[in-house]
Amino acid sequence: MSTTVPTVKPGNQPAASFPSPLRWWVVGLLSLGMVIGYVDRVNLTVALPEMIKGALALDKGEQGMALSAFFWTYTLLQIPAGMLVDRYGVRMLYFYGFLLWSIASAATTFTTGLASLIAFRLLVGTGESVVTSCSLRYIGLHFEEKKRGLAVGLYMTGTKVGP
Repeated sequence: MSTTVPTVKPGNQPAASFPSPLRWWVVGLLSLGMVIGYVDRVNLTVALPEMIKGALALDKGEQGMALSAFFWTYTLLQIPAGMLVDRYGVRMLYFYGFLLWSIASAATTFTTGLASLIAFRLLVGTGESVVTSCSLRYIGLHFEEKKRGLAVGLYMTGTKVGP
């Protein structure tokens, strides 16, 4: 009986084994995406006082529901989003999530009442639920362990700059 060591082909190794110089730029883009996500997450707190002066007549309880609606789907979908990232990868899921939350955030300007405002905020939360999973998955695949801390730190600056 002979024992042989299996040969590992380059395509079977994690991307961190073959680091690309563009990966740091991607971390910058992921951080920028997080900044945009946080701006979209909190923009209603700035816009709502002006919105209720105009066409929307919302009492304090309705305003609270509208402001919290984002977190209902965002929180509920975090774990399923991570499972989807593991199954389908980062690129398309991040793209569709970014597209959904951007369109829903822009569509908020067409809100005519509480129901449509909550619906748009739920969609923003749904789109943003994939951001962290996608970003951390990318970093995990493209950075060796000794560089991951710095990459995650740079990425997470978006969570502080955005608000």
